[in-house]
Amino acid sequence: MPPRGAVPDPPAPARQGDFDVKINYSIREAVHSDAPDFASSQILAWRAAYAGILDAGYLAGMDVERLTQGWAGILGDTDQSVRRLAVTVGGAAVGWSGFGRPRDDMAEGTGELHALNLAPAYWSRGLGSELFLASMDGLRAMGYECAYLWVADGNHRAIRFYERHGWCRGGETKQDARFDPPLLERRLSVTLR
Repeated sequence: MPPRGAVPDPPAPARQGDFDVKINYSIREAVHSDAPDFASSQILAWRAAYAGILDAGYLAGMDVERLTQGWAGILGDTDQSVRRLAVTVGGAAVGWSGFGRPRDDMAEGTGELHALNLAPAYWSRGLGSELFLASMDGLRAMGYECAYLWVADGNHRAIRFYERHGWCRGGETKQDARFDPPLLERRLSVTLR
């Protein structure tokens, strides 16, 4: 058993020769019991994606128990203006997204993709794109015509991912003061209809 607060190692990707074996997955609305999986997948994703972008001490200090408590509160909230989806493999949530009401002062009809995280063991295997597309369908179903997101400056993998899906950089930036030093983020946007 891993030490208290530790993130368990993800399962190794199933591979046969040079070809991925089909992954059986599902995408569904997140539920309260997803909190531990959301915390674990977030820590794994952030440690891989933000290495060299966020302080190494911050990433090493991310605590699965503390994040699980935070996720339990978020997933127990009945506010329908922000939705969360889970992508599951073998019954465990290996990734998640959050989208809906914008956190910034935006034009009417504009929604936000708040976050999209996937355990690195499942990167470049199509699950992130499937979760992303389901989230865009969710924004459309909520009545949004446009959407935006914030991505960390230097997170080139994520920027390429969003640009492959038609999102564009508009030049807007902000400093996320939750981090020390503050994290520079760039806004990308897209028309949904």
